[in-house]
Amino acid sequence: MKTPRYLTAALFFVSTLAYAGQIRTKDEASRLAISAIHKYGLTTLKDECGAIDVIDQPLYFEIVVRERHTQKCGGLPETGPRLFNVRVRKKDGQLTSDVYDGTNYKLVNHTPVWTK
Repeated sequence: MKTPRYLTAALFFVSTLAYAGQIRTKDEASRLAISAIHKYGLTTLKDECGAIDVIDQPLYFEIVVRERHTQKCGGLPETGPRLFNVRVRKKDGQLTSDVYDGTNYKLVNHTPVWTK
């Protein structure tokens, strides 16, 4: 298992411009996903208390967003519960996620009801 990429480190690379076009690397996919997580408020966790894993699938990159348990963040250090997944389509960067109901993937284009 690869080491999770921490949200804080990835934020350094996040572009403020919207990305349009083919997504070729895990880094591009993670930057796009993290930008959307912040833009749409998909989690209330502080960046240092979240972690992501990126899985390369044939048609998309699967971004698994997890809690990161530390003394500062709380929780059991041996655990890292999954919060939600974001899929970044390779051909055009379209984002879908199961954050809204935990099961079905829907377009990431609005703020969840619980954060309004």
